[in-house]
Amino acid sequence: MNRFLPIALTLAATMLTASAAPRFALVRVKDVYSQLVSTATRQAEIKQERDAIMKDARAEELRKIINELQGLQSRLSDKNNPLDDATGKKLARNYEIKRQEAQTLQKEFESYRTEQEKLINKKMVAGMRASLGKITEISQKIAKEQGYEIVFDSSGHTNTSVPFVLYSKTAPDITDTIKAALKDAGEPSVPEKEKESEDSPAPAPAATSQASPKKP
Repeated sequence: MNRFLPIALTLAATMLTASAAPRFALVRVKDVYSQLVSTATRQAEIKQERDAIMKDARAEELRKIINELQGLQSRLSDKNNPLDDATGKKLARNYEIKRQEAQTLQKEFESYRTEQEKLINKKMVAGMRASLGKITEISQKIAKEQGYEIVFDSSGHTNTSVPFVLYSKTAPDITDTIKAALKDAGEPSVPEKEKESEDSPAPAPAATSQASPKKP
């Protein structure tokens, strides 16, 4: 009978290991974050702030000067309508004055834009961290309530671009549960119909004069 003892011990150990195995769950954090109403609102605000930079008076004036420079350059290089010596020298002087004016204005605008972009990026990072903090908090709460020992971000990647989760056979995905809990906590996701509308390709915008001024 003793010969069955090793088998019995092996089975007992296997059952013990199975009963004590940690429970894992997955959450697609990227999907949760991107579908939050607060994320969509913040992205719209940031776009408006960046558009406002290009409407700054310095940008508008710079575009005006560049157009004038292009007009002067066109007249100076027009071989079909050659200029007399006096007119050519006058236009060349005007061109040089405008060019220097444009360079000065370009530096001022670039400095302004750099500072504004820093403020916008700082605001964007702060908002992102706040949202991710709420997602983490809710995920931890749900994990404890449902008895999970570990929850992985199945949408995350390492700093070498390798997915955190390379393979998962049976670990449940609790993303929808996290979304529902966030909604109850005042952080709703964008309704599915609105999300589908946002994801559909938008028509190509018409060319405008709001493009970034180029250096003369």
